[in-house]
Amino acid sequence: MTPDLDRFYTDHWRTIEDERVGRYEKLFAWRPEQAVLLAPAGIEPGHHVLDLGCGPGYLTAELASLVGGGGRAVGVDINNRFVADANERAKGATNLSYQVIVDHRLPFDDAAFDRVICKNVLEYVPDLAATLAEVARVLKPGARAHAIDSDWGFVVVEPWPKATVERFFAAAAPAFKEPLIGRRLPAAFVSAGLDDVRVRISAIPDRVGNTLLVMRNMAGYVRTFGALSPAEVDGLMAELEAAPARGTYLFVLPQFLVTGSRPRST
Repeated sequence: MTPDLDRFYTDHWRTIEDERVGRYEKLFAWRPEQAVLLAPAGIEPGHHVLDLGCGPGYLTAELASLVGGGGRAVGVDINNRFVADANERAKGATNLSYQVIVDHRLPFDDAAFDRVICKNVLEYVPDLAATLAEVARVLKPGARAHAIDSDWGFVVVEPWPKATVERFFAAAAPAFKEPLIGRRLPAAFVSAGLDDVRVRISAIPDRVGNTLLVMRNMAGYVRTFGALSPAEVDGLMAELEAAPARGTYLFVLPQFLVTGSRPRST
């Protein structure tokens, strides 16, 4: 069945087949080297933190460890299985929980959180302004939103030529509402009424193939949309899969780290 490209960027997160769930379990596992991505958020013990678009919930669990027993971490996602599996893993935790959301509206009171974290989520939301308005609403005055997101216009994939990289990601682009979200977040934060908007960029090069999981996801999207022939996709991926052993693999996808605070008074 041909996917509805006007809805795919959201729909493919609501229903996820087993093979892709297994891939995400590996891809979204928390790794200590990712701490640099959270640093600008300034998370402290005792904070109440929301993880918007928590996926399998591993980042939320890390947030719970950072805020400690005096704080709380809540993960929300549109995927029922992610939330159910995450809650199962969190059994016995007193400062960690997950719940499903169904639309733009977050099921929390105004000024409920000290921090809202959005990691690789805002590139998929159907209405960025509506989502950020909700983020601002649930932040306490003076509290901080922190987004970590990609900008696929800056991706490096070796040994592919630059033109091949551009063709490949153009073919995968319907998987995202906004593939260039990284560069657009600072202005979006300002438009949402957030203050003290700051931007950092973190780029961690991969030469050993850990990010092949990302590329396999992208190849799945390209095959779904049919913009490149199956033979071409297979050939490109075979070249990538062989590259780490040859020492020719390099993947770099800069992450934009954007923070902004809810004004203390309006």
